[in-house]
Amino acid sequence: MPPRDPTEATGSPRASHPQVGQANKDGRTALMWACKNGEVQVVTELIHQYAADVSARMKDDSTAFDWAVLGGHIPTMELLAAHPDVDIRALNKFGCAAVQWAAASGNVGTCRWLHSKGIDFSHINHAGHGAVVKAAWKGHDDALRWLLTDPEGPALTAQLHTLDLDSLSAAQLARNNGNESTADWLEGLAREDLHQKNGAVHSVTDGAVVECEVRER
Repeated sequence: MPPRDPTEATGSPRASHPQVGQANKDGRTALMWACKNGEVQVVTELIHQYAADVSARMKDDSTAFDWAVLGGHIPTMELLAAHPDVDIRALNKFGCAAVQWAAASGNVGTCRWLHSKGIDFSHINHAGHGAVVKAAWKGHDDALRWLLTDPEGPALTAQLHTLDLDSLSAAQLARNNGNESTADWLEGLAREDLHQKNGAVHSVTDGAVVECEVRER
């Protein structure tokens, strides 16, 4: 799979402190930790006072912005998104975009914010997992309703029928992770979606037949 904060520090940044750029074994920096926890004041200071690298990547190519999205703290996301070195459409090595992180968090507010920025919610990662799968795996029913049925959402019903690299649907993955009620709802929604699509096809076909009969007469 994510705007500047009023607490933004002023003045010229200091030289980067050696520890600011240090990362753990996975490549996660202090800035990423602060973004995940929504510590916008800390993020502001790290960037503007200590010149923390906002474009740094973890070993899996995930970014500070990805962690801000997972944390679901919109002021932190906004602060990073306003920075010229931050690409809110970046992918990690698994092909995950901000939409995958947002759906995995289950935070509808985060999803809405990304959607308002024109982020493509239909994006599928290298494993064949889109936003619907990520939310289904965690049993995030509110996020799923927004992704699938909310008139202001992206209407991702096509992802109900998408199979991943293991030939599993979002409903099957939800069930495999113990989210039975989520799986039942997704399966029912998928059946309803197919029924509506088949009905539309029959209506078009029947209309074409009638038109041909009228012309032949």
